[in-house]
Amino acid sequence: MDENIWGNFTLSDEERRYFSIGDLHLWLVRRNEEIWIAYCYKSDLACEINPEKLPESVEWSRWAHKNVSDEINIRPVYPDMPLVVHSEYTLKISPKTQIQIYTRIPIWVRISIAENNYQLIELPTAKLSRTWFGTLTDGELCYHAVTKARRDLSDVEKKPHLVSCPIIISNRSPEELNFEHFCFRVERLSMFAHNTDLWADETQIVFQGEDLNSDVIMTGKLHDGVSQDQLLTPPRKKIQKSLATRTFKIFEDALTLGR
Repeated sequence: MDENIWGNFTLSDEERRYFSIGDLHLWLVRRNEEIWIAYCYKSDLACEINPEKLPESVEWSRWAHKNVSDEINIRPVYPDMPLVVHSEYTLKISPKTQIQIYTRIPIWVRISIAENNYQLIELPTAKLSRTWFGTLTDGELCYHAVTKARRDLSDVEKKPHLVSCPIIISNRSPEELNFEHFCFRVERLSMFAHNTDLWADETQIVFQGEDLNSDVIMTGKLHDGVSQDQLLTPPRKKIQKSLATRTFKIFEDALTLGR
């Protein structure tokens, strides 16, 4: 990966730029007042990637805009739907107990014209399956995350296409919370760059009981060492920082819908 992928860069006429992050391989060209973009995923190819030559199965897509400039912006963003995240191991949380966990989720790449922030395309850095969280009549479409919710990240391999998300889970019910998986709604989170890592601001999930909605609160608290001047991406949705929604209980088994 190019460590300087995030931010603005100049794309001169007929200049080809290549980036890779996670499973995503990306090419950009400015040609005839248009922006040309091509991409593919490592899992789709049986051969090694040559940055100077597109694989035969990959085609260019073209964008024409009235104010096309030579400045392009690339930034990391969260997935465009919630994710169902699994615990590293089944965990039982007793009543009146609060724990800290972390999960790392694959980011998406947003490509825009820098001058006016006109968005050209968003691309996931890893392909995720889709799943249904809830019942057939009451639920929502989510991504099935390949990551795990962990109590500690100190021994986990660093990967530049994953954003680390601190989460506080509070069991305020009189019953035990059997924590195996949960629905993680990321559209209200910001993303920060700290050294070579990506970090989210903190989410607090308050479990009120199996048959009740959980309170989900975006506290805005930052991980140790992360500061507001390291902000890369604001939230997708700039609305209230708390909501009541079903988070832990899936009434029926999740149905994998494919990619």
